[in-house]
Amino acid sequence: MRAFLALIFLTFVMNVESSRPLMAFTPSHGWMNDPNGQFYDSKNELWHLYYQYNPNDTVWGTPLYWGHATSKDLSTWKDYGATIGPDRDEDGIFSGNIVVDHNNTSGFFNDSIDPRQRVVAIYTYNTEGSQTQHVAYSLDGGYTFEKYEHNPVLDVDNINFRDPKVFWHEPTNQWIMVIALSQQFKIQIYGSIDLTNWSLHSNFTGGLFGFQYECPGLIEVPVEGTDESKWVMFIAINPGSPLGGSSNQYFIGSFDGFEFVPDDSQARLMDYGKDFYAFQTFDNAPKESGVVGLAWASNWQYANLAPTKEWRSSMTLARQMTLASRNMNPETKVLSLLQKPIFGESVVAANKISKRNITGQDEQAVKIHKNSTGTFSFDITFSVDSSKNQTGQLQVISGQNGESIRAGFDPTAGQFFVDRGNTSGLKENPFFTDKTSAYVEPWKHQNDLPVYKMFGVIDGNLIEVFLNDGIATLTNTFFIPGTEGLEYLEIESSSDAIHIVESEVKELKLRATS
Repeated sequence: MRAFLALIFLTFVMNVESSRPLMAFTPSHGWMNDPNGQFYDSKNELWHLYYQYNPNDTVWGTPLYWGHATSKDLSTWKDYGATIGPDRDEDGIFSGNIVVDHNNTSGFFNDSIDPRQRVVAIYTYNTEGSQTQHVAYSLDGGYTFEKYEHNPVLDVDNINFRDPKVFWHEPTNQWIMVIALSQQFKIQIYGSIDLTNWSLHSNFTGGLFGFQYECPGLIEVPVEGTDESKWVMFIAINPGSPLGGSSNQYFIGSFDGFEFVPDDSQARLMDYGKDFYAFQTFDNAPKESGVVGLAWASNWQYANLAPTKEWRSSMTLARQMTLASRNMNPETKVLSLLQKPIFGESVVAANKISKRNITGQDEQAVKIHKNSTGTFSFDITFSVDSSKNQTGQLQVISGQNGESIRAGFDPTAGQFFVDRGNTSGLKENPFFTDKTSAYVEPWKHQNDLPVYKMFGVIDGNLIEVFLNDGIATLTNTFFIPGTEGLEYLEIESSSDAIHIVESEVKELKLRATS
């Protein structure tokens, strides 16, 4: 009989709309997919998020717009709806990004526009027979846009040429664009001095293929505990990813302004759940914030079918990215991404319980009742003693009516998992995979025992789990009809092999900020 550490979240049945996440961004109405154009306005100290948006329905369709939202702290959002739209109803403003053109290299701005708010959008314009790259600029800090009169700025006569990510490369004094030739499994790298005239520098190929590549990214990421940094290339796969449907892979290497060279041939997965796609970073993020990004929390295998009412899809929580050297196994240590969820100053604990040194079969180690939102976080550090009987579980349970979402650890397999098999929303969909899992080496050894860490957030219909300080993550949606937040959350232990070193459970809420 297998033992495992499990976290179970059960809920009351109320109304579907109440399953909307509290902190992860959702559109006020309509359909949303890929994040686009994230940037930080350093004048107003404001984070801007744009996204693929169909305001006319809750499924993907044309005309497709960029929606727009802002946040002071990446946790409380204000949605502005459609911002950039196509010229014809049958067309779409597909994915792309925004840069802040401080030095007016584009010539779009005069001195009346603060350099910190010289916002330029670069995006794919999609028609039935073409995908070309267009530019638009904003004279009011990103709320409205004027389209460049000489669009397109890049056209290679290919109907699967999309999703530009542009950034300023200071060492070579040029703008860099990475963009997908999707069905050639090729990421092209272009350079420009003015955002409107582009020259091809190189091509990057490699990694897990699937059906096509989408939504690339390239950014310099600091290496934890050093003064060094490495370049990371992000590539989305859809469909046909190793986890089924859509997912993200990444590569670590060097970039000289013309060519990206990976350090090794390994394609690493960004997330081991089913609902993490099209990850993108924020341009112009303040130095103290580090590298910040987020992803679309859904999967193209079932995104159009998610059982919500007037809105469909959410983003993940914003995450801070660093690199760290970690063991893949006892003999090999490599650089990998560490992902840390960001909680803004508006996020506070409405309720909190902590407990340490829970050993063996303790059936009610920690219990917290819903007092406000039913949005919870959990933080558990535990050791595993393989010499003891591993039968039983360490789990967190919540709610009533029999439906549940679980996340936990199986000591006999030495792996973490998320299990949404006991939720009825999308239950009959063959692609709504019940279980996802991830293997990580122990966080450390103490008294000759392996020690692991698991941090998680359950926000509306979204669970995000961060293992061993974020060396691996599991992101999954779940749909329990009528969810109105989790009713309670309880940590239980029935395994002699697992010792909880420390645990903390919080109910989270948002407070007003200036």
